[in-house]
Amino acid sequence: MSMIDTWVSVTGGHAYPARLDPSHCWNGWVSPAFTLDAVRQLADHTDEDAEAYGHECVDQVHIIEGTQPVVLFVRWQYFTESPKDSVNVVVPDADGLYWIGGCEWTWYEVKDGPIFYTRKDAFKAWRRVLLRSGQRIGEILRTRAPHATSCLVDPSLGRIVRVEDVGAWRTFDDDGLDVFDTASLSEADDVLQKALDHGRDPVSLEDAGWRPARDSGRPELHRIHFAPAAKDPAGDAPVDEARDAATAARRKLLMETVPYLAADVREARPDAIGVVVDPDADQPFVTFVAETGARREGTIPGEQARKLRERMQDMFVYRPTREDLTACGWVPVTAEHVPGTYALIFPAE
Repeated sequence: MSMIDTWVSVTGGHAYPARLDPSHCWNGWVSPAFTLDAVRQLADHTDEDAEAYGHECVDQVHIIEGTQPVVLFVRWQYFTESPKDSVNVVVPDADGLYWIGGCEWTWYEVKDGPIFYTRKDAFKAWRRVLLRSGQRIGEILRTRAPHATSCLVDPSLGRIVRVEDVGAWRTFDDDGLDVFDTASLSEADDVLQKALDHGRDPVSLEDAGWRPARDSGRPELHRIHFAPAAKDPAGDAPVDEARDAATAARRKLLMETVPYLAADVREARPDAIGVVVDPDADQPFVTFVAETGARREGTIPGEQARKLRERMQDMFVYRPTREDLTACGWVPVTAEHVPGTYALIFPAE
């Protein structure tokens, strides 16, 4: 067997450091082995899932402590019919590793495992900005329309195009905006636009709870549902806190992705010491920085180009601001033929 150290996941919710043989697969799924520390994490997470979804539909991992801890792999859904077959006892191998779920669970390898949770945290932080912004938009709109329950927004324009309420049967031409003055509508639009500054991909917005308004006949619109009206509006504080947390998570993602970006760049161009990017472009990568300090352009193999492109997209998915880039070590490029770009010189190997 040719074993590698990597990370794996089975649900996408958590990732675990593991050792596996990439050539040993079951229907495309890998068969990993874990250290006892990783098994402890896995056991905690299966306990959480069992509490959330019911023991009868969740396999659980339990650790029996002792001089040599052993692991119980329990399939509760089979316990009534065949108690003996519902439990496996897993003992450590010669290397002290526990082989769990191989040829049974849909384990898959997670690339860049050490930043798995950094990416998840960045998404959660961005999602929280959308949630808090939606709540604040509802508070603002309800100052003029107390019974408003939701609104339709156009993410591409950053505008509220319709306000909905329970008791109003509106025609398509009646957008419900006639009760608003310019100031209140502008305030709500401003909250919306700031929420969209760091991502407005339709699929990502839906993942974050802003659903496509398919019943509107306009596929570009999304619906924001307001939370029940509170006696005392929360004001701007929750939104500001969410934005600050998202900024911290966005910058952490930028910083922790640099070693992986450097490895991808050096694989494509061994003489490269950095990159130049346009943070506002759909494809951020502009060019390499060579050992001489001069920029180098040219073609690179297709697979390496794809890998580099995907790395950049993951790194810039939340549209970091220029302040974010500067805080994370990127330097503005002053050359006139590449306005608005930033350069990063990688740490020495």
